[in-house]
Amino acid sequence: MARPSSFDREDALANARNLFWRKGFHATSLKDIEAALSLKPGSIYAAFGSKKDLFAEALKYYSAGVEEEFRAFMAQASSPLSGLIGYVRSITQPGENKVPSNACMVFKTALEMANEEPDLKELAARQLSGVADLFAETFDAARKAGEIAPDIDPHRAALKLQTSITGLRGMIESGLARGDVQNLIDDIVADIERLRT
Repeated sequence: MARPSSFDREDALANARNLFWRKGFHATSLKDIEAALSLKPGSIYAAFGSKKDLFAEALKYYSAGVEEEFRAFMAQASSPLSGLIGYVRSITQPGENKVPSNACMVFKTALEMANEEPDLKELAARQLSGVADLFAETFDAARKAGEIAPDIDPHRAALKLQTSITGLRGMIESGLARGDVQNLIDDIVADIERLRT
């Protein structure tokens, strides 16, 4: 079956990302996908292949969006550390956004696929590593700019920040009180500030 003439692949991927982000891979049915993408099964398979293929592409689309958002913060920042702090402070509190879930889609996927779907688990691991690399790149830039000491390990600092942000997003998703969310954001920012020379 041919795809409708109004088919827009990026819109379809955004809708698929939102659906899988909200429900996860296993809980999402073909009927859910049909409704979210406004496509018939034949058109879905023609455009994306299997449900797993669509999920993998949606996960990559999500990760590309995360990277684009992060780089946008960095492009506007006065320094690498200022950019990181701005990014952390941009993490929204409950009720302030319309995303399907405050929790990271990639991390949710890694947890969901912990004991199955090894190819999707591996994809999630690669995407998580990519985010850590972005943070490490920024810490390295901060080190070269003299913002942080030369003995700071960018990779280690990046993993700590990634862990903090992932935990924060999970706590927001769980319904943590607004004041507590803000306190956690302040604590993460304070950890970054402590790295300053």
